[in-house]
Amino acid sequence: MLAAILTCGLTVTAMSACSSDDDKTDGQPQKEILYVVKISDDVLKVANVEVNYVDQTGAKKKESMTSTMWTKNYKLSNAASLNQGIWAKITPKTNIQEGTYLLKVISGVGCKTTLADGKISMGTSNSNPDEPATAAKTADEIAAWCAKSPTSGLLVDPSGSCKQQHVDFGGNSVWDYVEYWWCIYECWRQSLDYKDCKCEE
Repeated sequence: MLAAILTCGLTVTAMSACSSDDDKTDGQPQKEILYVVKISDDVLKVANVEVNYVDQTGAKKKESMTSTMWTKNYKLSNAASLNQGIWAKITPKTNIQEGTYLLKVISGVGCKTTLADGKISMGTSNSNPDEPATAAKTADEIAAWCAKSPTSGLLVDPSGSCKQQHVDFGGNSVWDYVEYWWCIYECWRQSLDYKDCKCEE
């Protein structure tokens, strides 16, 4: 169910919430985290992708991406507020053959909380899935695209409530994150169409 909710959440550009009357818990909120990274077919032809994420203990982990979809989910039992974040570090390969490569990456983290009364709340943080793929031809264009790989993060408290949070993996810029979400906010405040705002993460 969490996978379906986050998939739904990845079709929007900001926080989303869902609720329903599912199974009741034993009195404690039941929290589950799901991470998703999806890339276009051409990305692995020109770059290596290393998924950086925070696990259920708060430790930062890394895994190499070998296909166009990467997911991970687990239960969360944090007694204190805990960052949950993901960053797809994309490094261009050397000696790339000439051609036109369509490059796109979508990443996100979702937190599903089942409350004591059985109701479910959901929070997500994700990159913009509506952003069109970038057509790159030269090594410089590919490198420029790789340098803009998105970060998504949530701060999850013990009750399961979550909010947007930047997670530093040592290479993903906090200023890019702040500027992106400030652009999103201004777009919303002025009631503009997101596609017209051209926010770049």
